[in-house]
Amino acid sequence: MKYHNYLIVLLLSSCVTVDVDQREIIPELFDPELKRGKIFIFSNHADIGTIHIRVNDEEREIKHTQTQIFELKDGQNSVYSFNRFLGSEQENCDDMPYTFDTKMFPKEDSHFFIIQSKYEGALSLRCYKDFHVQEAAFMQQINNPRSRRKELYEDMTDDLFNDFMNEVIF
Repeated sequence: MKYHNYLIVLLLSSCVTVDVDQREIIPELFDPELKRGKIFIFSNHADIGTIHIRVNDEEREIKHTQTQIFELKDGQNSVYSFNRFLGSEQENCDDMPYTFDTKMFPKEDSHFFIIQSKYEGALSLRCYKDFHVQEAAFMQQINNPRSRRKELYEDMTDDLFNDFMNEVIF
């Protein structure tokens, strides 16, 4: 009976959501000067383990609900999330990095990405998708990573569409 009570406490405590002040964890995100010239990556891939993220040839591991900060380069930048299996990089939905040029975003001095896992194909294979999003969508997601709100996906779709239109038409 004694162990049964511990199990109940453990289960209940694992379901509790702790309200975390992101300003303490990521001060760069809330200071306009520190934020300038950065790429912020929030991982909402929902895997138990870590995955890999490569931004501008700098590779790191990233856990679910973790934020990583990289330096933004003037000109071409790239973001790529993946897993490594037997030495090969895999599980990115696009099989190539998301690239953007800072000239495409002259008013943006910081860039925000969310890594989501999704299922693709007839066999429903899981892969990672790197979404370039607006700061508001990024902030909403890091403050509530369990949210699967329709608006987030609409924001991501709008961002992807706008990127495509800017790249193809202009």
